[in-house]
Amino acid sequence: MANTRVDIDALRQLIVDAAPDPALAEPVLHCDPDTLLDTLIPFSSVIVLGVIVAVEDTYRIAVTKPMIVQALTGGATLHKLARMIEAAR
Repeated sequence: MANTRVDIDALRQLIVDAAPDPALAEPVLHCDPDTLLDTLIPFSSVIVLGVIVAVEDTYRIAVTKPMIVQALTGGATLHKLARMIEAAR
């Protein structure tokens, strides 16, 4: 599969849509892509799981534990999640 850049705005919406309470995740829609998501929303295991499932469904990739560890170490950001997706393509 071709390695194409992940659309940060699409990733923002994916996170909001995957959240159990989308209204609580809405700050992701307007943050800097390098902002730690934990500072904006409760990036709990429930949201992380929802994002993983949504990423797998949307981008047709398998998200592995090492990928998640790398993306979440030091805090998740939109750019780190996008790089994780791009690397898996």
